[in-house]
Amino acid sequence: MDYTVWIYILLGVVFLLILSLYLLLRKSSQKPHLTMESTTTQDKNEPPAYPTFTGINLRENFRVNLDDVPCFVEFLDIENEALNPKFFNGVLKNISVGGVKVVGEFEYPIEEEIRIKLRFSLKDSMFIVKGRIVRKELYPDRDRFGYGVQFTNLFDEDRELLYQLLNQIMAERRKKRIKVGMIGEESMV
Repeated sequence: MDYTVWIYILLGVVFLLILSLYLLLRKSSQKPHLTMESTTTQDKNEPPAYPTFTGINLRENFRVNLDDVPCFVEFLDIENEALNPKFFNGVLKNISVGGVKVVGEFEYPIEEEIRIKLRFSLKDSMFIVKGRIVRKELYPDRDRFGYGVQFTNLFDEDRELLYQLLNQIMAERRKKRIKVGMIGEESMV
């Protein structure tokens, strides 16, 4: 065969390899990535895209149910007249390192982005974090409202502490279940 034929074959193979690499990189860059840096440096004017619910748990972080941990919620958007009062006492129903579910007695609109400051204590550690309300639920039998809050400025140290505390709570609950299970068993002797 002539050298020019070999050169064309080699160029074709190189082109296919580069094209494959490009498509592979493009496909992997289209997957949603959530990093600590992307959550803290997000453009305030651009709302993030939320995945739609398809029947599976789409949360990035594991969630721990809580026994009505008291919290204080303060609205940072004080220009909005519909936000009255501008603060309320509520309880945390569940928490993850990405957000919380807060239940309170007041109903607030969530048509637009509402930013809040949340204060709560978990296992003797005080947290003051900013977030935004992303969801509202009605509890008609109790005249209460639940709000899903996504943290927007949880510092790395606080995120790590919260992660450790949530793991500690889960470990304590597992030990308690094991202990209760052992008490209920009969001896095999």
